[in-house]
Amino acid sequence: MKISNREEVIDKAFKVFLKMNYEKASLKMLSNACGTVRTGVTYYFPHKLDLFIAVADKYVINLQKPANKFSVPAETLAGFIEQYIQGVNNAMERIKDLVKNSCEVENGCCPNFYYFHFLSQVRMYYPGIRERIENIFLQEFEMWKEVILKAKNSGEIGKDTDVEKAARMFRQIFLGMSYEDSFFDGLDVNKLKESFEYYYSILKV
Repeated sequence: MKISNREEVIDKAFKVFLKMNYEKASLKMLSNACGTVRTGVTYYFPHKLDLFIAVADKYVINLQKPANKFSVPAETLAGFIEQYIQGVNNAMERIKDLVKNSCEVENGCCPNFYYFHFLSQVRMYYPGIRERIENIFLQEFEMWKEVILKAKNSGEIGKDTDVEKAARMFRQIFLGMSYEDSFFDGLDVNKLKESFEYYYSILKV
């Protein structure tokens, strides 16, 4: 039996890699998850690493690119915060939809936890991933800096605002809450919004 859709192989393999360490996920296990024999997978992906890279490209690289999460940045920092929160929420919902039907809840783990597990696998086994992830982070960091600088110049926030430190703080608030909350029920977008708005109020003083 041969799967006729390459994307179907990627999607079903993703569900395996979410919980299974890369080393332990055999081609036989991946083909079983796809409902086919081994050759049904190797027809599209001759090696397990080829498949893993394709999964990571779709569910990490493309999903996390700022251009795929956010439209053109808003003109104000307040507007961009709203925009960013909506982008995070949309990405969160997509991750939940992808994970919820493939991972049984074990020890109270939430979909975000499994996604972080997958990210750690990507960091370990995807060739050259550091440079690609750094580029994605840099793009988002530059986006924050651009919006904050514009807000500073327009008088929306204080003239003494350190643009780089402020941009880094917004990023760390998001990343810190995302990681910590993944151990429980997943990122609470409303609390993230409250934290952003609180920090924004400080910058306005």
